[in-house]
Amino acid sequence: MEPTEMDIDNEEPMLSSSSSSDDDEEGQTNLKGHSHPSISNHGQTQDTGTCTPTTAGSRDCTPVEEPQRAFVMTARAYQIEMLEESLKQNIIVAVRVVVQDGHWNAVLRIKVELDQSEKLVWFLAPTVPLATQQFNVLKLQNPGVICRLITGADNVEAWSNTIVWGRILQNVQIVVSTYQILFDAATHGFVPLNSLSLIVIDEAHNCVRNNAVARLMKELYWPDKNKGLPVPRILGLTASPIMRANIRNLEQELGLLEATLDAVCKAPSKHRGELLAKVNRPRMENVPYKEADPDAVKGITSLSNLRRAFRQLDITQDPHVLHLSTAKSTHRHHQLREAVGTHTTFSQKQIKSFCNTAQIVGVELGPWATDYYIHRVITEFLAVQTNASPHEMSEQHRRYMAECFRKVHAPAPPNVPDNLSIKVQALIDILSSHEEATTGIIFARERATVAVLAHILSVHPSTKGHFRVGPMTGTSAHASRNKDFLSLARKDDQQSLHSFRVGTINLLVATSVVEEGIDVPVCNLVICFDEPVSPKTFVQRRGRARHSVCYFYLLCPESSTRSAETYLAFEEELKKLYEDELREKATYDVLETKESSDYPAMYVAETGALLTIQDAKRHLQHFCSTLTTAKFANANPIYVLKTVDGKPLVPSQPQLVKAVVHLPSSMVPALRRFESSRPWYSQDLAIKDAAFQAYQKLYDVGLVNKNLLPIQDSDLLPPIEQRTAMEKVWEKINPWIHVAQEWQNANGQLYQRRLRISNQDGSMVANIDVTLPVPVPYMQPLTLYWDSQEAWTVTSDETMRSFGRQDVMNGAIADHTRGLLALAFGHRHDWTDATKQHPVRLTVEGLGMDLAMDTEPFSMEAIKGRLSGHLLREPIERNAPYLYRDWLPCKPPAQEIGRMWKKGRFGEESVHYDDAPSDIPYVAVKSWPKKAGFFKRSLVGDESKHSTKRYPRLTPESTVAIDRHPPVLTHVGMLIPALTYALETYMLAHDLGEGLLETLQISDASAILTAISSSSAQLPTDYERIEFLGDSILKFCTTANLTSQYLIWPEGCLSRLKDNLVSNSRLFRAAIETGLDRYMITQHFTVKRPAYVEDLLSLDLDEVNNRERYISTKMPADVIESLIGTAFVSGGLEKATQCIALFLTEAKWQSIDLSRSLLHANAAADLPLPFSMRPVEALIGYTFTKKSLLAEALTHPSYSAAGSVPSFDRLEFLGDALLDYLVVTKLFTVASLCNSDMHLLKTTLVNADILAFRVMEWVAAAGEEETIVDPDSPGLRLRTQTVHRPLWSFMRHSSPDLGAIQAATSRRHAETRGPLITALEHGKQYPWALLARLQAQKFYSDVFESVLGAVWVDSGSVEACDAFLERAGILPLMRRLLEEGGRVRVMHPKENVMVLGGNLKVAYEVEEVEGEGEDGEGGFLCRVKLGGRCLAEVGGSRSRDEAEIRAAEVACCVLESEREMAGREGEGV
Repeated sequence: MEPTEMDIDNEEPMLSSSSSSDDDEEGQTNLKGHSHPSISNHGQTQDTGTCTPTTAGSRDCTPVEEPQRAFVMTARAYQIEMLEESLKQNIIVAVRVVVQDGHWNAVLRIKVELDQSEKLVWFLAPTVPLATQQFNVLKLQNPGVICRLITGADNVEAWSNTIVWGRILQNVQIVVSTYQILFDAATHGFVPLNSLSLIVIDEAHNCVRNNAVARLMKELYWPDKNKGLPVPRILGLTASPIMRANIRNLEQELGLLEATLDAVCKAPSKHRGELLAKVNRPRMENVPYKEADPDAVKGITSLSNLRRAFRQLDITQDPHVLHLSTAKSTHRHHQLREAVGTHTTFSQKQIKSFCNTAQIVGVELGPWATDYYIHRVITEFLAVQTNASPHEMSEQHRRYMAECFRKVHAPAPPNVPDNLSIKVQALIDILSSHEEATTGIIFARERATVAVLAHILSVHPSTKGHFRVGPMTGTSAHASRNKDFLSLARKDDQQSLHSFRVGTINLLVATSVVEEGIDVPVCNLVICFDEPVSPKTFVQRRGRARHSVCYFYLLCPESSTRSAETYLAFEEELKKLYEDELREKATYDVLETKESSDYPAMYVAETGALLTIQDAKRHLQHFCSTLTTAKFANANPIYVLKTVDGKPLVPSQPQLVKAVVHLPSSMVPALRRFESSRPWYSQDLAIKDAAFQAYQKLYDVGLVNKNLLPIQDSDLLPPIEQRTAMEKVWEKINPWIHVAQEWQNANGQLYQRRLRISNQDGSMVANIDVTLPVPVPYMQPLTLYWDSQEAWTVTSDETMRSFGRQDVMNGAIADHTRGLLALAFGHRHDWTDATKQHPVRLTVEGLGMDLAMDTEPFSMEAIKGRLSGHLLREPIERNAPYLYRDWLPCKPPAQEIGRMWKKGRFGEESVHYDDAPSDIPYVAVKSWPKKAGFFKRSLVGDESKHSTKRYPRLTPESTVAIDRHPPVLTHVGMLIPALTYALETYMLAHDLGEGLLETLQISDASAILTAISSSSAQLPTDYERIEFLGDSILKFCTTANLTSQYLIWPEGCLSRLKDNLVSNSRLFRAAIETGLDRYMITQHFTVKRPAYVEDLLSLDLDEVNNRERYISTKMPADVIESLIGTAFVSGGLEKATQCIALFLTEAKWQSIDLSRSLLHANAAADLPLPFSMRPVEALIGYTFTKKSLLAEALTHPSYSAAGSVPSFDRLEFLGDALLDYLVVTKLFTVASLCNSDMHLLKTTLVNADILAFRVMEWVAAAGEEETIVDPDSPGLRLRTQTVHRPLWSFMRHSSPDLGAIQAATSRRHAETRGPLITALEHGKQYPWALLARLQAQKFYSDVFESVLGAVWVDSGSVEACDAFLERAGILPLMRRLLEEGGRVRVMHPKENVMVLGGNLKVAYEVEEVEGEGEDGEGGFLCRVKLGGRCLAEVGGSRSRDEAEIRAAEVACCVLESEREMAGREGEGV
């Protein structure tokens, strides 16, 4: 091992490690079943700091802020190495760094322990500040368990019985305390060692001689172990196991430490070249100064006044003396005489200490400092009128001392410090030489010195402009709290530390409280204002200077040259070790060159690709970088070295080593760990060998292609060229050509189906037989719109008849097609060519063989003889039809007439209306429409142009005749073009179903017709709604198939493959290759004469078949997805998968049931559920048959501990598609929802923010009981609170930043949950802005989707998944939105602005404004501009996203108000 104190790995913060327990649970006592009584606080001399409790056991001393950037911090190689070692045996992790971001290996080890055991984990720290820091880290990183911080501030001496301890530790899984507390608890028998699974000892080098931990081990641990009783596992953490001056003589003390802790000291065997390259040694300088004369400060006026007031104190009025004088016992009288004679009362000692401290301040800092110190202490003391705590001095003592202080004349010194000591001036000179980009710590011994010195530096002209100074003194516990006013102790020490960490201050003046373990930034300047008291102090302070260029100053009095020489010699010892290691590095460089010459290369003959050992590490790094882009996840391989003989690595001594590489947790366990193939003397080659072995295995399993690069989509799928927005495809098939050809087949069959055509009130009905030489398709009831008011319904008989051609030739079947067309269109078009045949033969029930025009002269008698719907003809206009409205005996006024007659009504001459005869009868009629039979009412022409006069059209009676045929026939004739087109589309759909889709056996041709009809075709139905369903089914089926077929593929590869496979480009090509483009209906129907058979037969078929058209490249993809949706409606997921296989032939497709079974079989069967996750099954209401699935679903990609499950990436990938499928299929069953409505509702139900909110809200109804200790109450006061653990808190991770994100998000959730719940349950506006305020990271929704995916894989049951969604609140929200209809506005405000703004450009201008947030700590302001006009300006948002949404909401209100105002003005309101 390498027990030096050099600072390593400056580029990234190095952390510590952990150890673990594999003890049998048999015979161990669960702590929850025991009580743990009081322990005293005696001997706790290291409790040098406190924190202000919010709730006992759950302190929030250091502000936990969300990181400013997504800094990825996961386990490093040495941490993985140490974790593995700690799982094998008890170890003391010796890492030659100063901890910056907490003991992260301890966090990893504790996470593993929580998964494996229900017993307590106890973390020990030497000081309260350090315990507080580690508690905050552990609580942040383990939100799913109850953590307890226990310090002297908790009034532990009052925990005096087993009931109290039992309540306090009930349901607690992690305890953090100082050394003494566990020792006292264990020695009193209240915390049996067999109730602990793991003890983590921070700063383990302290555990020697009579240290509390050393005694715990000697007096309790070892006796239990020697008796064969269960004992906890031990993990020690230290920067160096030995803190003695003679650092080359380690064996004896190291052996003693290892024997005491029953642990082996382990230093990481990380690649030494990498470690040594990052060693940063500070430049050390000894700064001598001339000591001040202690007697010189006695003449300071303020100090003299203080001493005079002290001497003049009337001892007889001392509260303690007054109290004793009232007593009657002999013992008390003796105490009274002693107190008066020796002046040893509490108040006397306090003021005497004040005088002594003021003198020390004067000696160390100068007279100005003494004046400042005395003035400030007295001023602050007199300002306090009441005592704040029962632990502080009584009011009687306060008044007595205040009376003394009021007699002291101690005015404030000048604002600019003068008359400072030589020592302070030397310090200022040092600081003046380091003004640029300095981050530093000044160590001083006395707390009062720290406070005053920090003030001096913050106001001194030479330093105030360059340094932002803050003090950190630590505060005393209990009895010594009464002296805090003398040290000017600040209650915001932790805030100073936090400000130093985030850079608000750059110079920290501190006591020894920050020497050991406390997390501080990398410093480039460390100054010892006082001499280090020991080599340990020297090492710890010096270790704080670890910047790439850093300085370490020792201020030593001139009379103490021996001391300075001692530390310089110590530095020389470190320097020699450093130089030895540099020589070692050069030695290993030579070894590396010799060893690599005979290593076999990897060669792929097919491509000529070559991989050697020299390139393997780089290739593996590149492969890992492609696995994931998730935040907080480390995509780097981690290398761990180990010696072949198991012994520690020894500097300057060649040893055979092997390397193990750990790949990211997004890989399946079988592909996570690889070992070098042979031992090496060169550590670098051992690492490259391990990388080579890993890469070779990745090639073998198909994750690396034949070019020795990470697998690409093109390796599995043919490449797809990118498509433009519009492309040429084949023209739609004309089925009438085939019909015409079949009419020529004299031996063919004929087919007939009856259609019933009626108007909407049933007053006109016709039964029409349709005859074709091909099967007549059954058509769903069809509505054809005559105008905006009237519609006709066409229904088909389900029965189709067939017969031979002879029946037609014999005249058994009449053909009324030509006659019907003539009745409707003969006045406009010549559609009655008797020499040609129509492709469709229509026969009207009840008519003879022929249908010709037949009229009679107009008479009222004839009109009255008809039932209704009189149809008139105008012979002079080629028998143009008119609808009869009224008969008039004479000419009405001109203003009542909408349209006059045309030329010819009164002979050949044009007659003006005024000149027309007024005494002849006239007929009022309505013009016959030019076209009718629209498939959608919206296609009907604008009827606002029609006349609103009393008589739309007027003509003389003599010019019209009555049509003798029933009016329904002429109406039917008008509908023939639409009927013919409807038959065409159905024949097209029928041919597709019988051809390309034959294997799917979809019997409903109307469903296929819907799937191939675009919205531009303007048919009764189009594919938009079914395409929305098919898209989700395609995504789900593809995801399930890929996940089950590529069981070892990480999510990143699966996601890319899925996106490529279902891309619009690939679907477009599939449609072209299968000929689907010839069936797609894109053009809307236009009224025209159906083509004659003879015309169809005369077409050049080669020319017809090669006709092309331009369509959107997205349309074929939409049609395929629509057919998938149609197949699903017809036969569920099995038929949908068959449909997918028809088009996407490049992939192998299997049933969803088989895919699910393969995934279930692949999950580990014998893996127990981690203890920390066991409440989850009750929480989600589902019990897993394979617990490994739940463990996988709750494992974040950053989780670094070794295990048998991968991270949740693959399950989240599956669950995302599954969630879409479940929600969309339910929305699709609501027939009233159009495509856009379904899209909006799906977005509101499955967006990442609402899923995140649901996992934050998803807590057990009962919760767990936690006992709270009130430290400020007299005596002992306990109260119980219920702790609710949300679903997200059970997620395992290994990222400090992620823990900070969770804490910050929890605070935002607590602030917004009330308004959010109200909005979701009762609001009329979906709370987009409130959800954005959560700023929830993606991992929250990932947990939701991964657990859902795990439930499906385990159960194979949609019902189980529905129950999950019901419990999660997704389905209740869906029901509410559906029941409310359009009364809840769900469209995203930004999308709504675009809709309301039309074609105008929308722009969002966001700026960060200081003090703009609700908490006054800054925020975001957003302006929304539409076409350059500012619609809204909204501030006070916490994120850019929230700012834009809130501004969009206001902009929508403005636009809607303007629209409403414009509407009112248009109506003349």
